[in-house]
Amino acid sequence: MKILNLSIDQHIFDKDSATAKRIINYGGLVEKYTVIIPSQKSQEVTLSNKVNVYGIGGKFKTLQLFSIYRFVDGLLRKERYDLVTVQDQYYLAALGLRLAKKYEIGLEIQVHGIERCKGLRKIIAQYVLSKAEAVRTVSGRLKQRLVDLFNVAENKITVVPIYVPLKEKQEIKNYQLKKPSILLTVCRLVPIKNIELQIRALNNFKKDNVDVELWIVGSGSEEKKLKELSRALAVDDNVKFWGWQSDLDHFYKQADLFLLTSDFEGWGMVVVEAAQYGLPIVMTDVGLAGEVIINNESGLVVPIKNVKALAEAIKKILADENLRERLGKAAQQQVSKLLSREKTLAFYKSSWEKAIANTKLQK
Repeated sequence: MKILNLSIDQHIFDKDSATAKRIINYGGLVEKYTVIIPSQKSQEVTLSNKVNVYGIGGKFKTLQLFSIYRFVDGLLRKERYDLVTVQDQYYLAALGLRLAKKYEIGLEIQVHGIERCKGLRKIIAQYVLSKAEAVRTVSGRLKQRLVDLFNVAENKITVVPIYVPLKEKQEIKNYQLKKPSILLTVCRLVPIKNIELQIRALNNFKKDNVDVELWIVGSGSEEKKLKELSRALAVDDNVKFWGWQSDLDHFYKQADLFLLTSDFEGWGMVVVEAAQYGLPIVMTDVGLAGEVIINNESGLVVPIKNVKALAEAIKKILADENLRERLGKAAQQQVSKLLSREKTLAFYKSSWEKAIANTKLQK
């Protein structure tokens, strides 16, 4: 089996990244695995004897798409591939569909999120998803949205959560609060992650004299705005921006509580990571909420964009050591039951084989 992957993940170029390591694992399942990524500059990286990554350059997205089409068209003329898998359901997916139909090979669409699906993008997604032989997504929540919003046939969809390596030995958490208590969030600082919600919730603690710090680990376009908001609300002494960090072990061990307040999330890898440390979780009702983090059982789940609900959930956990321990241990237990690497890879391969088989049925 030869797989051609049209991806949007720039981390694949970094051989030491978790993403690159996952791609190498995918390559181990097949004869050949070729990755094409829109890029500002042309580049080529060999990850293994089966996995090659190409960055197809261009300053503008339209130019990148044109260049990718020309490159992949030339590739498929020279060599037979069995499947195109696309990490997108919009413009790159439309390109993948065109090439898959031209060369009569299978098409798998990967759906990690549909938060910006409106207008032309929605029309493209509707069309591409209806034509794909297989669709792979990361959560039951997203599967249901694909069925409800796009009428994707359930038998075409495979749900495979993003694999997060589990710690060999479970952490033993001390649930006594530190002074100050540490609230931790780890993410890109972009609007969809809604870190503003956490800062505004922290503002609610001032009148109660709650000794707490919010640790924000990550970088992104919202950093300046978030720092300005912290100063405007006079909570800047209680908010620490740590920037991007390659090693999160120290932060997870120091924290008393983990927060995820995204407006949308396909899955939520950082929640899985935090839960492995026995951290109690407060998160918005997105991604793996309801599947892994179940409200009042393995965490507290609050509505999106609701400052009051978030603040109350944080206060509730900080005020009750027994609750912290119960939720933290339950979250740790929940993530220990997630798919192993071997089972995750088996589901990926199954989805590819489904796409290839469905293509043959159409001939």
